[in-house]
Amino acid sequence: MPKVLSGTFAIELNYVVYATPEKVFDSITKEAEINQWCEGGGKFEPFVKGNFEMFGGWVKGQVLKFNRIKRELEYSWKPSEWSKKAEPSVVEFSFKKHPAGTEVSITHSGFPSQEESEKHRSGWVDHFFEPLNDHLIK
Repeated sequence: MPKVLSGTFAIELNYVVYATPEKVFDSITKEAEINQWCEGGGKFEPFVKGNFEMFGGWVKGQVLKFNRIKRELEYSWKPSEWSKKAEPSVVEFSFKKHPAGTEVSITHSGFPSQEESEKHRSGWVDHFFEPLNDHLIK
């Protein structure tokens, strides 16, 4: 069961990506791959406490859990427009084989408001999963 930061807003989302779990994991954790599908590019240091950045620095965070073999991934997430006093949110991924490829599940918790959580729900689909899928089915 994914952990949810208490006293905060959270979303859970499942999305089918048309590639193997290994390829999906690599596409979101290897910097060269991220830069092929993520608008503005990103950075990813593949180890716990490594730095993480996407969308040209719009969001930054730190890797909290990383295991390529077990496909474990979790990182903190803080968009640039959030208050400096706001705590980072946390994104936890899981990857499951699906007949069409991989079902990726995320739990994103620690939002400062319900409004932020809802904006991120559509943002994950529009700016993360759809571009990732487009990249992987080329």
